Amino acid sequence: MNPKKIDMPTMSIDKYKDMKVMNKKFLTIREGVELYSMGHENFRKMAEEAGAIYKINRKILVNAAVFEEYLETFRVWR
Repeated sequence: MNPKKIDMPTMSIDKYKDMKVMNKKFLTIREGVELYSMGHENFRKMAEEAGAIYKINRKILVNAAVFEEYLETFRVWR
């Protein structure tokens, strides 16, 4: 007796990469720029204003939760 084969939905590699980035606690500047659709300088400046920047040697990481909390302060409708 053969069990029925169930077709699983497929996910493109780009979609998988996007989900992987969205679930990270710390983002690089490049990942943040792509995720939030911002320019490099604008994202970096806002991350600094939010207090979300971590520097480890020459690597800059942004705490996504802190950045998103700061980003919510720019919300137009409440």
